[in-house]
Amino acid sequence: MDSEGVRRRIVEFLRGRGGASVYQIAKELGISYGAAQWHLYVLEREGVVFTVLQGRRRVVVLRDSFDAYVGSLRMMDFFRDLWEFLRSRGVEGSTPFLEAVRSLGEGDVSSSLVSIAKSLYYWRKSEEKGEGGGGQSGL
Repeated sequence: MDSEGVRRRIVEFLRGRGGASVYQIAKELGISYGAAQWHLYVLEREGVVFTVLQGRRRVVVLRDSFDAYVGSLRMMDFFRDLWEFLRSRGVEGSTPFLEAVRSLGEGDVSSSLVSIAKSLYYWRKSEEKGEGGGGQSGL
């Protein structure tokens, strides 16, 4: 099978499955691990796929599949990526929260951060009262 055919089969496999490791892709297509890596490198360079870290494991997902991305994401990796995103916009660990939110401008990220802070506030407040995690977290 030619290279384009292999890459087409990889895309079809990922479309049906969501995310998969290089090993899973190689096994499914009956190609070597090295060949799978090469084809995935080409697909990533072309903007078709990207890699998500799950702890130490890498999972390949289609760039146009938000559901596959979210389905493969672990909380630890989400927070690592969020921190990288914030740092790329000049936010440091010592930056006051409201200053960081303002620096991000109006948008989904800043409003989501405020919403999370509000949930944490109510959670802490309920913990102080001894209510055991009730409160108005909205989660």
